[in-house]
Amino acid sequence: MARIAVRRAVVPQIGKAFGEAANDPARRDAFRADPVGYLREAGIAEDSLAGLNIVLHEDDEDTVHLVLPERVDGGRLRANDYDYLKMLGTMAVLGCLKPLS
Repeated sequence: MARIAVRRAVVPQIGKAFGEAANDPARRDAFRADPVGYLREAGIAEDSLAGLNIVLHEDDEDTVHLVLPERVDGGRLRANDYDYLKMLGTMAVLGCLKPLS
């Protein structure tokens, strides 16, 4: 489902890079200025980023950006595959950083 091919071992590095950008104005500015370079610095391989248009959206107290996937597995959707639907729902709301009830 990942749109950028990464090794699982790199995911914590990416999380750290995102966290630093969220909390450090200088890192946030670096991410804004060059999203591809920032992700490369976080450990994503160049060939995984080649040809992608990376757009950074930033949430604030009043704005939440939801990302609609390019496409999903239609068969699993029609079958009401609980685990798949749970994964899609998690992806939709996980970045919102609001408590789940």
